[in-house]
Amino acid sequence: MKTILAPVDFSSVTARVVAQAGELAKAFGGSVELFHSVAPPINVVTYDMPVESFAKEIEFAQEQALKKLAEFKRTLDAQDISCTTKFTQGNAVSAILEEARALPAAFIVMGSHGHGALYELLAGSTTHGVLHRTPCPVVVLPSGGKR
Repeated sequence: MKTILAPVDFSSVTARVVAQAGELAKAFGGSVELFHSVAPPINVVTYDMPVESFAKEIEFAQEQALKKLAEFKRTLDAQDISCTTKFTQGNAVSAILEEARALPAAFIVMGSHGHGALYELLAGSTTHGVLHRTPCPVVVLPSGGKR
């Protein structure tokens, strides 16, 4: 059975990513894994966040990710598309690539935010990072526009 890996960040393109992953899974008689990587709070870099606050922020982020993943899973389940969910903590690019190899994924379906060249130069792009080291084909959905 082919597994479609759908990394989601809960942005405006997420619903379209889930729908496209579901369509691919149906077409190939496969399943979808909805995947989210929880990034550590930005304040960690300054080392001024108390340990308790850091732990609470991580826990809150994980709870929210689980709720959102469950909502999207219900959408696919309602269409009789086999779906699992998974989240991890850390760098999104590394986590997505590790998961794609571990499954192994037949395809990765993900969104692109199209921030522009300056943003990508300074902050990088998850989509760009995945595309350059992917072990399988990647379907990239732009953030704007309708399906």
